[in-house]
Amino acid sequence: MGGRRRRRASAAAAAAALLLTACAATTPPAADVAASPTDPVSPAGPTGAASSTAATEHPAPVSRAGARADVPTAAIMAQLARRAERIAKRLPEVQVPADVDRGSNRALGFQMMVEFGFPEDQWPYLDALWHRESGWNHLAENPSSGAYGIPQSLPANKMAVVGGDWRTNPETQIRWGLAYIAARYGNAQKAWAHSERVGWY
Repeated sequence: MGGRRRRRASAAAAAAALLLTACAATTPPAADVAASPTDPVSPAGPTGAASSTAATEHPAPVSRAGARADVPTAAIMAQLARRAERIAKRLPEVQVPADVDRGSNRALGFQMMVEFGFPEDQWPYLDALWHRESGWNHLAENPSSGAYGIPQSLPANKMAVVGGDWRTNPETQIRWGLAYIAARYGNAQKAWAHSERVGWY
């Protein structure tokens, strides 16, 4: 009787040992689980090679060494700039004032002004300023001074820093004009006040 119990205990111990061995072969080390609980790739075995099951499901080995590639800072910054542009294009659609014709240079100017960062209360000043300067005509040219376009840039080719199409593209002209106003006056109201006082801005 005692011999049977010893044999059963011995068999149970052997089965338990076999089960533990099988589990150890398929369970990743605790450090790997803690470091990456959602990582679907099985860890390499003792020889450094992935198990055959892992190789079938995940043929590409995964490095846990981190992002070590030497990428130039300029390349990183270029990517960040592109990302910023994509984010900016997702801004809510600007509601053009009711008295502004959609598709007109004025509508484009209002939209770009808001996207540029000026509050909407600056619109009456910008509208008045560029209405007086050019009537919002992107082909307007002052025959005596040579000032050109919607913002009446003087000399006209200063707008080339924004785009080579400055002679015919209202968007390029408006972008330059808004940057000029922001840099020189801070907002359209101050640019308008200066124009009222001395006749130019």
